Amino acid sequence: MTDQTDGKPVRKRRRKWPWALALVAVLGIIIGVITTTGGDDTDTANVPQQEAPAEPEVETAGIGQPVRDGTFEFTVTGVEHRDSVGDPYLTQQAQGQYVVVAVRVSNIGDQQGFFTDSDQYLLDANNRQYSADSVAGTSISGNDVLYNPINPGNNVEGQLVFDVPPDTATDRVELHDSFMSEGAVVDLR
Repeated sequence: MTDQTDGKPVRKRRRKWPWALALVAVLGIIIGVITTTGGDDTDTANVPQQEAPAEPEVETAGIGQPVRDGTFEFTVTGVEHRDSVGDPYLTQQAQGQYVVVAVRVSNIGDQQGFFTDSDQYLLDANNRQYSADSVAGTSISGNDVLYNPINPGNNVEGQLVFDVPPDTATDRVELHDSFMSEGAVVDLR
């Protein structure tokens, strides 16, 4: 190519600034990432640690004291240890021994609730958990706590039956208004 003014060949000039602009942009991104993540040299010793939320406390009571879980209020009225339960025609023999927990269940909610013995648990001194024996519970005449709808303001009374090894040191019973509830604990000692 020649320049028309003096006849000398003209070199095309290359622009140097686009690559410099790209370099500045990349460096800016790197610096931005480092400053927003804090880098490895951030002093965390003086930053207060956020405490884990406390687990909700499960309500605890003793025999004869009411305790609540969800829409039910429970009162354990007594505890017995037996080898068998039921009337003379429907007797159930324990594999170990039965722990029979007499309980009153009141619906303190504003709609019908369903109480079932299968949602209740007995715990021993070693924190082993025992489920209720529904078959043994049905052999007790007039037992009203197996699977029972309870309307608001009403209550039922009955016996929860647990089959445990002989000489088990029973510690507490955990009572629930449903299988998903937190439960309430009654100390049996």
